Amino acid sequence: MSSNTPNLNLLKVNPVTDGNDTFNIDTMLNDNWDKIDTTVGNKVDKVSGKQLSTNDYTTAEKTKLSGVATGANNYTHPTGDGNQHVPATGTSNNGKVLKAGTTAGSSSWGNVNGSEVVEDATHRFATDAEKATWNAKETTTGSQAKADAAVLPINNRLNTESLTAINLVAGQQILNATKNARLQGLKVQGRSLINRQINGGFNDSNADGIADSWSPALAGASATVVNGKYSKAQRITSTVNDTLDHRYLVGVNLQLYANKKYIALVDFENDGTTQGAFRFGSPADATSTTNTTMYIKKAPTIDETSYLILFNQKAKGAVGWVQFEGARIYEISDADYAAIGSMSSEQVAQRWPYVPPGINGVDGLYVRRYGRNLLPPFTDKAWSFNPNAKANGPYQSVLTATAEWQAISCAVPVIPGKTYYLSIEGITANSGAVGSYLDSNKKNDLAVLSGGWIQNQPLIVPEGYYYILINLASNQIGTYNFNNPQLELGSVATPFQPREDSLIAFGGVELHANPTDGNEPDILREVNGRYEVTRLWRKSNLVGDWSWLFDTNYTGFKRVRVILPTSSGINASERVTKYNGYPLYPSAGVYSAADQSTLYNGVLYITIANTDSGWGDSYTPTPDEIKAYFNGWRMYNGASGVATNPYNGTAGQTKGWVEILSAGNPVGVLPTTIPSGWIPYQLLYRLATPTTETVQEDGALSLLEGDNFIEVGSGYISREPARPKKNALSDVYYIGLNDAGNGGDSSLKKRASEIKQVFKNSLPDFWNIDKLADGTRYAWTDNYDTATSYSVSYIKLDKSPVPSVSGAYAATEKMQIHDLTDAVTEISSTVSVLAAKKAEKDAGPWITPSAVLSGFTAFDLAYRVNKGFIEFRGYVYYNITDVPAGTKIFNLPTQFRPVRITRMLTSSWTSKVDPTSSAVSVGVNGDITTEVNVKQNIIFDGLRFPLD
Repeated sequence: MSSNTPNLNLLKVNPVTDGNDTFNIDTMLNDNWDKIDTTVGNKVDKVSGKQLSTNDYTTAEKTKLSGVATGANNYTHPTGDGNQHVPATGTSNNGKVLKAGTTAGSSSWGNVNGSEVVEDATHRFATDAEKATWNAKETTTGSQAKADAAVLPINNRLNTESLTAINLVAGQQILNATKNARLQGLKVQGRSLINRQINGGFNDSNADGIADSWSPALAGASATVVNGKYSKAQRITSTVNDTLDHRYLVGVNLQLYANKKYIALVDFENDGTTQGAFRFGSPADATSTTNTTMYIKKAPTIDETSYLILFNQKAKGAVGWVQFEGARIYEISDADYAAIGSMSSEQVAQRWPYVPPGINGVDGLYVRRYGRNLLPPFTDKAWSFNPNAKANGPYQSVLTATAEWQAISCAVPVIPGKTYYLSIEGITANSGAVGSYLDSNKKNDLAVLSGGWIQNQPLIVPEGYYYILINLASNQIGTYNFNNPQLELGSVATPFQPREDSLIAFGGVELHANPTDGNEPDILREVNGRYEVTRLWRKSNLVGDWSWLFDTNYTGFKRVRVILPTSSGINASERVTKYNGYPLYPSAGVYSAADQSTLYNGVLYITIANTDSGWGDSYTPTPDEIKAYFNGWRMYNGASGVATNPYNGTAGQTKGWVEILSAGNPVGVLPTTIPSGWIPYQLLYRLATPTTETVQEDGALSLLEGDNFIEVGSGYISREPARPKKNALSDVYYIGLNDAGNGGDSSLKKRASEIKQVFKNSLPDFWNIDKLADGTRYAWTDNYDTATSYSVSYIKLDKSPVPSVSGAYAATEKMQIHDLTDAVTEISSTVSVLAAKKAEKDAGPWITPSAVLSGFTAFDLAYRVNKGFIEFRGYVYYNITDVPAGTKIFNLPTQFRPVRITRMLTSSWTSKVDPTSSAVSVGVNGDITTEVNVKQNIIFDGLRFPLD
């Protein structure tokens, strides 16, 4: 079938379908050529380099092009500012903005920074720091969690009863407490020490410079016995004429036993350079050139005799001194023996202090918390005043110096390694000087602490020093006022406060344990606000009024026996010491020598050397003669006149007795008295059944928030009756002083190292305190009342073992409230009893003064006791217009006087229209005087002061 072309419409035939058709020249050939010719006739000839658009060219387009001006296609883009091209973009400039360049008309793509954007009130930028702060802001959930966590400890403190346990060691230490609280739950275990060294105190009865029972080998050196810290001390001084470079003293022989453990100690001092040495039997010496405690331990494998030797090892021909004090030997446990190697000399000395002869338990425990201000008031005898200085008040003093470096000084105990701050008011660069010096534990090894004189600054105490010596001194001639000195723990000063110590003590309570290993101790503890002791041990003096009986005769010694007052002793647990303090050897029932003992079924057996008792081998003493021995008397043959000749009861002999200690004061009649200075045999034995007893404490211990300076000690004696004696040369009365040559002996039972309080009719009384050269303290007053009784609480100079103390304090507020409630309940119970007794003294009758003084006239003047107060009524009139200060009005009898000077505010007038405020004072001697200048009439109506 035929078809046509799409552009020229030319006819085309299909050979397959039209191949048999008749060829038509017009339709198949001529018409096609006409169409081609017409089309070709209408074409535009092609010019080289040109071409025609595929689009049709219309008349409209021709007209439009005809309107284009000549040269319209010759365009040049302006180059002036603001007419340049937009720079190319490219993929690297995606998202950037067009920014003006540094030259006119230039531009470039760039990022917009914060400094190029102008902020307004509603459009602000945030810095990274601000964003971090905002991001760190707590969410509601987080804030609640933190609030809950913060409140939890408070809730715990308010809702939980919790205690903080504390352990205090013997001696001085620092305890940090988290809050102010009372020490509660106190618990102490007993301890027993028996010093095997007979004369460790270095007594020198014949004043030859060599202590009793020590033998000299001085090689030209000299020996003297001097006062020490707590006993006598033996000094050895080399001379230029010495024949050897070692001089020494040898102690008495001491029996040591196989498989026992021992330690020997002595406190050593020197002149700063001289070497001293200490020997315990074998040649191995402990040596030192510094003040310390020397010690040597020993574990004999066989029974042996040992001794102590004290050396001065200064070079031959050189002068120097060494000094020994408190020699002691103790039997110790295996555990203690092993532990000594890891202990410092201070720890060893603290564990085994010097104790006097005999059996020594923890006697009179005390725990003292020093005040935050460690300096005592100037009125305390711890201060030493230059003659040109005086105290104007507890913490005010004045020094009128006539030269440089005149001083007021005081030694204060401190802890090595701790920091203290010394502050004082009124000290400037040229108005005085404060010096602080370090002291060793002997108080005589001075070293400047801060390198010179100091003002207000912290002080660091190096190791090895236990005292600071405070000097308040002049640096030129002039008057110096030293006010409110304060030494405290820490590196910064706090506001001044007076020293206020807190103390709990148990006078008269002695606690023991097994003296060998420390097992099975007596225990002192607080139970429901009271203190009680569970005793497993009992100590007794073996005195002559016991029922002594003769038992067995041996060659050279005899055995006696006594049934104990209580039959509660346990076999083989006893310790017995002689009158010289030397321990008897515990025998298992086989007696081979004197000075042995056995406790069996409540019966104590002791062997006594005939040389001690004076009983001859063939003599059997009577029970009364045995009693005389235990009271301090040795029997002898009076007919011979020689005190060492024994009495055998043979013909021609007569009975006589001499004092054992002095070998003098012979008597021919059986003595029943006890010689002065006699120390009886002592017995310590284990009870078969423990006992519990309530004990009375003195005071209560409170802790301060922060660091507390604590001292655990022993030797406290509570309210010992005193015997004040008047000095014949003055009106002064003494307590604790043997002034027999000038009035009498007012000695206490023990020498006092510190007098805590003098009591008058059981109430505190003010007495002055002074110290003797040997360290003994005594009290004196010029205001003694012969009609009243006095007692004194003090710490004895003789040492006792010091234990560790455990306890606790309230760690939470609820526990504090609980403790406070318990304390109030206990106090209320006690007060109710005291109030019942005190009611007997209430509302007494009005008493008219026996006399008014100084020209006063009384008008209805009277006084009385009423509910613990002294009350007054009436008034007095003076015959002169003005009454000077210090004018005595009248005197109160003893039972109406205050325990301290008391001030009463009142009014006075000349005429009733001009009353003025006034004051009168009541002294401890009962004198009522005007305290200030007052007017003629002084009112007493309504005045009163507390009696207690």
